[in-house]
Amino acid sequence: MPSQAEIRRDYSTSRLSLRAQLVQAARLVWERLRHSPTGYDRASVAGFVDQLVPLVREGQAQEVSLAVAMLRELSLLLTGAPTPDVDLSGLEGRQGGVSLDEVYARPFVWLWTDLKHGKSFEVALDNAADRLGKSVEADLQLASRNAANAVIDADRRVIGFKRVLSERPNHCPLCVVASTNRYRKGGLLPIHPGCGCGVEPVYAEGDWDDDLNRQVAHAYAEAIRNQQIAVLDHGEYGPYLVAS
Repeated sequence: MPSQAEIRRDYSTSRLSLRAQLVQAARLVWERLRHSPTGYDRASVAGFVDQLVPLVREGQAQEVSLAVAMLRELSLLLTGAPTPDVDLSGLEGRQGGVSLDEVYARPFVWLWTDLKHGKSFEVALDNAADRLGKSVEADLQLASRNAANAVIDADRRVIGFKRVLSERPNHCPLCVVASTNRYRKGGLLPIHPGCGCGVEPVYAEGDWDDDLNRQVAHAYAEAIRNQQIAVLDHGEYGPYLVAS
């Protein structure tokens, strides 16, 4: 059986690969509109949404599967028993009843707004593409977080959870600081745009320490020395991590 560090590394690597592939696919769909008869006019919105939303939903389903598999492996390793079965339906949506159809019509609004404010077409197009990528990342992160939360909440053995940084070398200082916090059951992991943090269960008080997080926090001690964080309630994302 793989070690906890190996489970963590494999999970993070798979997630980051999935995220990069889906963001690239979304940007390609957006870029191809440049060569369509209707371009970035209103007539293109419905077709863009119809093409992109199924891709995002498939990516979310893969995120859920990865999270559930990772938590099961950890449970088997640390306790000798699997995680409980849970209903994983309905975990993909944003709060407030905001649909993916609404979310992925927004790049057009961002583009039109930038053009209205005098930005060049190329700049406006790139800005919309960047924000589109962040939306895709956020929806994948939400699906992963919500799935992990459902599994952890259903497991009576778990007393809380910890935030685990991704494998990428440029961890956000917000995440590094937040990784030193302790999270009890019943809450959701605070996220932010581009967040790739994972969640691991804590089965006993002595499990709170995390060598990986301590190493990363030490490496970024200078960068985060004066970093303060706050958690806001975002209307669509829920708990939302910001600098304060």
